[in-house]
Amino acid sequence: MTKHWFTCKVKYVRHDNEGAEIKATESFVLDAYNYTEAETRMTEICEQEGIRPFEIVQITKSVLSEVIRFEDADKWFKVKIALTSMDEQRGTEKETNEFILLSANDVRDAYDKVAQHMSKVGLGYVIPSVAYQKITEVFPLDEVGGSNPLPSSVETPPHHTETQSTSESEVIDESTGEVLA
Repeated sequence: MTKHWFTCKVKYVRHDNEGAEIKATESFVLDAYNYTEAETRMTEICEQEGIRPFEIVQITKSVLSEVIRFEDADKWFKVKIALTSMDEQRGTEKETNEFILLSANDVRDAYDKVAQHMSKVGLGYVIPSVAYQKITEVFPLDEVGGSNPLPSSVETPPHHTETQSTSESEVIDESTGEVLA
């Protein structure tokens, strides 16, 4: 089974500074194997975060290939990357799109961080868009120090989701724990 990233919208009532009730709808991103697990994890997260009462109003499978968190930033940006490769058999260039969600301070910071990340990949690429996403928080299933770690009895299959846990450009392969860059 393959993990997917899901965007979950949660509707709840919160209190402002003056004690008045405000209806809020917030988006969270988490990874799971299917919609049922995504809903279960979102329910657990809401309970852990003290969000009560709440209603999960939407769960959408995202097309994200990677999520990269930088500790020095709290805004989330979705970056479209057009990768160019050569089709050896036909002798033509092939372009594929990937989407990365990363934390950054602004659009320029997001662009620079992706350009730095992609410079290590060694493929031709273009960054056609960087868009701010109104995401409250991201909850990777097995992020080191994450707010919702897996129980020790559950094993995760090897996969290659890169999560940056420091403001440095340290990339950790989640399946092996190896520092890649």
